Amino acid sequence: MQHQTSDARLSIKKQPAHNNNMILKTIQQNFREAMSFCAAGVHVITTDGKAGRYGITMTAVTSITDTPPTMVLCVNQKTSIYPILLENEYLCVNVLAKYQQDVAEHFAGMTKLTPAERFEQHIWHRGKTGQLQIEGALAHLHGHIVEHHVMGTHGVFYIHLDEILHHDEAEPLLYFRRQFG
Repeated sequence: MQHQTSDARLSIKKQPAHNNNMILKTIQQNFREAMSFCAAGVHVITTDGKAGRYGITMTAVTSITDTPPTMVLCVNQKTSIYPILLENEYLCVNVLAKYQQDVAEHFAGMTKLTPAERFEQHIWHRGKTGQLQIEGALAHLHGHIVEHHVMGTHGVFYIHLDEILHHDEAEPLLYFRRQFG
């Protein structure tokens, strides 16, 4: 069997910059839409320390390893909590139960509450690390930042866990197709 070869060359045309921007925006939009199909657990990250007290709703939270117990958080650098996390270093990942949708909405900024008022709406306790954990959450993962780096628009925080508490009596709150449920 013989293979035919051709001397024809592919010509690659350089696209105008505005076309590249349009392609990038389309890819970004498609990426966001595709990610909306990934059901994710809902968490409220809280931190309290020298930079102040703050909390935010997040889904970009995942485990890495159990030896040592380590998690990763991906936080947009433009959020208010970003510099506070860097300075405070300690935090609590509160894994929300299905009935805590109001908590998620408060800390996502979906209500007119100020950051301080968000904390006043709920019952809190302090863990051994001094960080706030919300009553009724499925789990509280207290830890400290051991590494941080930037990837695009986000900071990636590696968290070693110092205290882990969990409760098994409820369903998790999920985020799917840009809705809680």
